Amino acid sequence: MYITELLSKKVLDASNESYGDVKDVVISSKQSYPKIEALKIKSHGESYYIPSYYIKEITDKEVRLTEDLENIKQYPKQDSVIKLSSDILDRQIVDMEGSKIRRVNDVEISVKNGSYYIIGVDIGVNGLFRRLGLEKLSKSVHPEDNIISWNDIDSLDFQNLKLKVSKNKLTRLHPADVAEIVDDLGITDSMSILNSLDDESAADAFEEVSPEKQRTILSEMEKREAAKLIDEMSPDDAADLLASISDEKKEEILHLIDPEESQELRELLKYPENTAGGIMTTEYASVTGNLTTSEIMNELKKIADDVETLYYIYVLSDGEHLKGVITIRQLLLNDDDEHIYNYMNTDYKTVLVDEDEDEIAKLIAKYNLIALPVVTSDNKMKGIITVDDAIDIILPTAWKKRLPRMFS
Repeated sequence: MYITELLSKKVLDASNESYGDVKDVVISSKQSYPKIEALKIKSHGESYYIPSYYIKEITDKEVRLTEDLENIKQYPKQDSVIKLSSDILDRQIVDMEGSKIRRVNDVEISVKNGSYYIIGVDIGVNGLFRRLGLEKLSKSVHPEDNIISWNDIDSLDFQNLKLKVSKNKLTRLHPADVAEIVDDLGITDSMSILNSLDDESAADAFEEVSPEKQRTILSEMEKREAAKLIDEMSPDDAADLLASISDEKKEEILHLIDPEESQELRELLKYPENTAGGIMTTEYASVTGNLTTSEIMNELKKIADDVETLYYIYVLSDGEHLKGVITIRQLLLNDDDEHIYNYMNTDYKTVLVDEDEDEIAKLIAKYNLIALPVVTSDNKMKGIITVDDAIDIILPTAWKKRLPRMFS
């Protein structure tokens, strides 16, 4: 049977006297398949908890007890229990295989040796229709129930009644999949997801979360946790997010992160949002001087984890002025002792820090660039804009244009 079929059943004692209606089911969370510990009964406005060992049988219409009302002792642990209807039904769980949020529409119950156990949750449409009394109609279209074995669920923390997700499983998901899950959850559960990840994985996922949800989560976070998250994000994404929150919260966070990172973010925050300076990242691969191919490869090994993309390597002067650009392909094709001034590209595209973002997107698309260097008027290197930044510029507009047609 299902929990929704049990709710509202009449409860009759051994003398066939009515004891009220079933309003909830109390379970133990310490087993792979929890046992029903008690039934919550409501009668004449009062709630009672009847231990499950008083249950004689559950029929299609009623619950029959083994004792008369005056001989039944109430279940003692009423304040620290899990109740299926109020605590589990409609809760969200994470489907790690499909990277989706599922809703518990019903709970499946089985009887063994006179005891009742929870064996699974129904996340399908049949569970929803069953609650509306339309199961037969739903079954004609969806013959199979969509049941998840209770033993396979690790996304509900039964002691604290908070969403809990396996860290190992979450880190195997793409950050965009984690972000999609976070976007679909409430703030408390969203923060639980992020807190279960290591700092780097949390930042990678948080960068993919919708801007509105980012702001809400950041505003709810304790300031040290928020600073830790911002510190791990790429500078351009971190600056965009900081620009969208209150000045007070922004200053609190900037004071708590690494001073060098803080200064870098303050510089980025000076640029208008829709300009090259406002969307660029300062994490790029660069070298100074007329190094050999072999020397550059050694340098790249040291900085590979700290840059946005390794496709282009920018050759700078001692004053950080852009002199040329080389690609990984060029490095692989040239001899180890060949000096880069002999083969670097000096005919390259750049944009000024105050260039409009729409023009930048057009330039990246026109020349099929992976990244575009951002410079000052005297050609001093300030950052790069990557192709995914260009996509972020273009896509929202394209989707907005499609919306009227989609809903017309």
